[in-house]
Amino acid sequence: MSIELPGEVVWFLNLIGVQWPNVDEDQVRAFAGHVRDFATNLDSTHQAATSTIQQMSSAYTGNSYEQLVETWARMSNDHMKELVESCHVVATALDVAADAIVAAKVAAIAELVALVASFVADQAAAVLTFGAAEAAEALVIEAGKKLINALIQQLEQQIIGQVIEAAVGPLEQVVERALGGLVFKGLEGALGVSAGGGGSVGASFSIMPEALASHATALQGHADAVAGHAETFAANVAGVRFGD
Repeated sequence: MSIELPGEVVWFLNLIGVQWPNVDEDQVRAFAGHVRDFATNLDSTHQAATSTIQQMSSAYTGNSYEQLVETWARMSNDHMKELVESCHVVATALDVAADAIVAAKVAAIAELVALVASFVADQAAAVLTFGAAEAAEALVIEAGKKLINALIQQLEQQIIGQVIEAAVGPLEQVVERALGGLVFKGLEGALGVSAGGGGSVGASFSIMPEALASHATALQGHADAVAGHAETFAANVAGVRFGD
């Protein structure tokens, strides 16, 4: 749960008319969780598709099948592996950012608590000295405002503006690739679906049409699942806001 401010800090901020920055580390962590779930779902579906490709060997043999397996392995390494690894990199970066937000807030709260104590002491001194210590109060108030402004700059510009945006930016391409079924479209090319077939089948070619059709249907289901994972991810993060 997000860090809650001590009561005396809330009182002090209200007194000096400064708002605590609304940058929510929990939302950042939630985003990281959605990214990890997306990566896990992608990887799981990809493994299921790989299993389907392997099962095809019972209904489909020949040079064309060997080329299919080779193409699938290459595209898996070039594309799907990249997608999953990119997601984990982004999720880790988001976790680091959330920890940085917490650290910045904790440090600021500690300084604010000290300022509150100083402010209260100055108020008491002002009563005893008939207002002679009021100048010190003004300095404490100014210090509080500067502290909050510095915190806002650190959170919004450095952590949100640089760390998180730099990490999330490449994620858009990851989602686009998943939605587009990049790996599975490449598989269609390897099967000759898009090109209408052709090419050497090899001397040992054999095929069981009904069984192969069943495997092809399963592969289409895997492709649809990948697109579904991307759509679910997009829906989950659509409402995520790191701050106002």
